Formats: sequence, C-alpha cells, structure tokens
Amino acid sequence: MKKLFGIGMLALGALCAGCVATSAYPLDRRVTVAENVTGDVYVTDVRCAKGAGDHLTFQANVVNLTSRELGVDWKVVWLDGDGIEIDSVVSTWSSMALAPKDIRGLKGTAPRPDAADMRFYLRRTVR
Repeated sequence: MKKLFGIGMLALGALCAGCVATSAYPLDRRVTVAENVTGDVYVTDVRCAKGAGDHLTFQANVVNLTSRELGVDWKVVWLDGDGIEIDSVVSTWSSMALAPKDIRGLKGTAPRPDAADMRFYLRRTVR
C-alpha cells in the first residue's frame, strides 16, 4: 500500500510540475507573431499611448527564448479612427538580430496625429 501511495504521489507531482511549466502566451490582440518564430520569441509589455505632439507611440519588448542568435523582422502598422491602415513609409519591415536569451525594446511613433491604434508584426528573418 505504501508503495502504491508513493507511486501515486510521484505521478501527482509530475503532473503538477507539468502544469506549472506550461504557461499560456498572453498575447495582445494587436500583436501577430508568425508561425516560423512562435515558441522562439515572446512579445511582452506592449504599450501604445499618446506621446509628444499628440502622436501615438508604440513600445514592446521582444525576448529571445532560445540559446542561439535569431534574426527577426518587425513592423508597426498604424490605423486611423475607423481602423483603416495609414499608408506610411514608417510601416515597413525592420530587421534585427537577437542574441541568445536577449530582451530587446522596440519603439515606434505614428506618422500622423490622427492615428488611433496600431498592429505589431514579427517574423523570422528570411535569408
């Protein structure tokens, strides 16, 4: 009986450890992470607020979860009050290298003061 109880407790401990180890990805609805980089990076602390000159400012952290360098591309697309994309030269892909376990802060400013929201996109750099 003690042996059976011990096995049951080990199984319960393993199950609980598994539950703790797996975490939900708290993704902001405005963030799209491409499948080719999902699991390798984590986007956190997404913020969008009025900055200088009443222009929206975007800020987020991208975390490299791997032990290898990753090349990623990112862009911010700005939207007007009706949710229509604002055509802008600043809404283009930018590339960066993330060192192993690196955390990189990204920032962008809307091209016009009538921008009301944004969308952030992240993908693995295609070489």
